[in-house]
Amino acid sequence: MNFKSDFPILKKKIRDNSITYLDSAATTQKPIAVINSIKNFYENSYENVHRGMNSLSIDATDQFERTRESVKEFINAKSTNEVIFTRGATDSLNIIANSITSKFEDNGEILVTELEHHSNYLPWLNICKKSNLKLKIIPVNQNGIIDEQQIIDNCNDSTKMIAITHMSNVTGQILDVKKIKNNISKDILVSLDGCQSIAHCDIDVKDLDCDFYSFSSHKLYGPSGVGILFGKENLLEEIEPVFLGGGMVTEVSLDSYSCAMLPNKFEPGTPSIEAVIGLRASLDYLKKINFYSFFEEERGLRKLLIDKLNNIPAVEIYGNSPNLNASSIVSFNIKNINYNDVATFLDQYGVMLRGGQHCCQPLMKKLNIQGSCRASFGIYNDADDVEILVESLKKTVKLLQ
Repeated sequence: MNFKSDFPILKKKIRDNSITYLDSAATTQKPIAVINSIKNFYENSYENVHRGMNSLSIDATDQFERTRESVKEFINAKSTNEVIFTRGATDSLNIIANSITSKFEDNGEILVTELEHHSNYLPWLNICKKSNLKLKIIPVNQNGIIDEQQIIDNCNDSTKMIAITHMSNVTGQILDVKKIKNNISKDILVSLDGCQSIAHCDIDVKDLDCDFYSFSSHKLYGPSGVGILFGKENLLEEIEPVFLGGGMVTEVSLDSYSCAMLPNKFEPGTPSIEAVIGLRASLDYLKKINFYSFFEEERGLRKLLIDKLNNIPAVEIYGNSPNLNASSIVSFNIKNINYNDVATFLDQYGVMLRGGQHCCQPLMKKLNIQGSCRASFGIYNDADDVEILVESLKKTVKLLQ
């Protein structure tokens, strides 16, 4: 089934070319159901949440909290107390890093990998620089692939936290979290950057048994400006909030305060209410179209693109292996041609992908490249899009070589 007609922006033409959108790893386009939900909320229900007793505030709060329930069901959390609204996954990951480490002894280790997006690397690097905690970095191989056994083997009595991507935003590799969890101490906490996996895997936080899981609405066909921090309830109860302000307290005096109960404890200030409402619309839309049934098709599109790119002699592909568990993302370069030049020329044909370092500079350095082109698929893509990209790429190579 083709879902392109549900996304108004894909009807737009660029230089008389239809848009071939292959940048969903950066952000997904929005279906009309999401756009209409925000418009309807602004026209009929907008007010601040949790603080008012007027009809508009009660309605807005009801819709806001129904989103929390929808997220709980979508990731199979135990309770809505485990679903915290943030400004985005970067916000979520920073909150985890800056709050949970107070539980650790100063001589502990935080384990990350070379695959990490800066948002899941810099917070831990900064925390370790400011304390006696040690940052241990698990390397990828020369093709950008991580071996889960290396993560397991590098855990020891000092390991306090494994903070890793669930799915790489450069290679599309999906890490076997259950294998890691089943072979490490139960005392080691696991925090997952789920920005990519949330849109390409059936996420069940109970089954993964992760302690934290973070993602952004805009990677899941919802609005930007809102993210989710899932945390096990007992951990969220134990740790202190990073941000303070209205709405996250029960009592304030001139010299003290007491935090509100979960989830309010971690949600100070006025949230991006309309974005939260739009997130629920995106989850409803994905449920309606049987979102999970598209996952294998995305894997197929990734394989199809890799097969076709392998027939272009000038192309170098990163993070590719026949047995790699991966989805949706293909990173590549044209030999001796700058990745930004390739992306710019492809845009002339209406093909939109990403050229850059993808906020993964340590990984780029390990691959010995300045950056790469990245094609990434969403539910609106099909084999025709792959064909358009490949044919446009062949024309681009001829023009630039």
